[in-house]
Amino acid sequence: MFRRTLIITCIVAAGGAGVFFSWPKIKQYWAAHRQAHKEEVVAVDPRRASPYLELLPKIIELNNIRTAKVKRPSRPRKLELRGQLNFDPDTLAHVRARFPGQIVELGKVDDPHAELSTESIKTKRDVSFMDRVVEGQVLAVLWSRELGEKKTELVNTLIRLRTNRKNLAQLRQLDKDAVASERQVREATRQVDQDEAAYYAARMTLRSWMFSIAEIDDVAAEADRLHREGARRSPQLENEWARVPIKAPRTGTIVEKNVVEGVIVDTNTDLFKLADLSQLQVVAHVYEEDLGYIEKLPQPKTWMITINSMPGMEPISGKIDRVGDVIDPIEHMALAFGKIDNSRDELRPGQFVKATIEILEDPDLVEIPTRALVEDGVESVVMVQIDPRENRFVSRRVSVARRHRDVVYVRSHLTAEQRQQGLQELFEGEMVVASGALELKAALSQSLGQAAETSEGAKK
Repeated sequence: MFRRTLIITCIVAAGGAGVFFSWPKIKQYWAAHRQAHKEEVVAVDPRRASPYLELLPKIIELNNIRTAKVKRPSRPRKLELRGQLNFDPDTLAHVRARFPGQIVELGKVDDPHAELSTESIKTKRDVSFMDRVVEGQVLAVLWSRELGEKKTELVNTLIRLRTNRKNLAQLRQLDKDAVASERQVREATRQVDQDEAAYYAARMTLRSWMFSIAEIDDVAAEADRLHREGARRSPQLENEWARVPIKAPRTGTIVEKNVVEGVIVDTNTDLFKLADLSQLQVVAHVYEEDLGYIEKLPQPKTWMITINSMPGMEPISGKIDRVGDVIDPIEHMALAFGKIDNSRDELRPGQFVKATIEILEDPDLVEIPTRALVEDGVESVVMVQIDPRENRFVSRRVSVARRHRDVVYVRSHLTAEQRQQGLQELFEGEMVVASGALELKAALSQSLGQAAETSEGAKK
């Protein structure tokens, strides 16, 4: 029997590259065995809507033609966003003075790097940038004339009130004895009422400046002392009268310091900024065309954070808290916000990060090997095995949705407009040629050309 190896040859123009088998040998092989093996030869049926190519099993084996099953996407699509770490705004505290004045002293912290004269004495230094402080710790001391005046006003009002209350009590006694007139009693009562109102106003002013009740009671106690002992001078009280300690409102790290000893400040100046660095904010940029993918994610929306400057670090899982409602008119991006744990103090605000999000895949996509797709710059074609028993293959133009290095995603559902363009669907479970697709497409094209020439010759 005729036992020669069949080599399929065809020429396909693909960017100037030619791939060919020996087509004359195929033709000679077909001519010699057309009568004896009609059921096994390569055949083209021009009457069918989809012309097919039927190959001998030996040809498939010798040319290493392999097929692969069309399947659902095997890997989730990953959306990679660029961004950076920031201070968590929910933990950022702005420390300001409650009233204007002069900074006369800065808070003190232990200086572990200072040279100590004795091991038992700790060296102190002024608080500075990036120092860690605890809630209630004194950061600075303010000397405020306004505070001194308000405290003095409260003392004077309280002393006057107590004096006028005594006068009123005496007048009421004299009125009973018919010594004082009713008019004098009414005048003294009015004076007491005015003093009580003034005392209440002075006290509430201090409360509006966030003075505690205990601090206000200390001022009232000074009024009692002056009422009992007269205007005897108290040097300690004089030194503390207009001093206000500025304390840390929460535990954190000083990330901004805008004050030095001796500077005059007002109530609008940020003296310090404190941040809790155990948790940082992730700010990532999202292209507007990718916003729909994030919005479709189920709650909680998660992402994996990779630190660009720390390539050996494991990705950190986090949640997307919200996506901004404003698109940048220049970059056409929105901002996505989330938080990340930094309890081990490994991360720093300002570091560049990459946020990776696994998004839901389109249900109308199927996956094929990249080698199964034949493209010539005009169309994308796959060779589909329509009859595994007869090794029949057809060419099918498809719509490519996305490409990866080793797989391609093709649409399994087309619009009417796409169908009018000659595109066809590719469905899950079908078999496509994954090895030798280019050669089969060329052989089918050339066979169709031969059939067309034969048909034209017959007509003539």
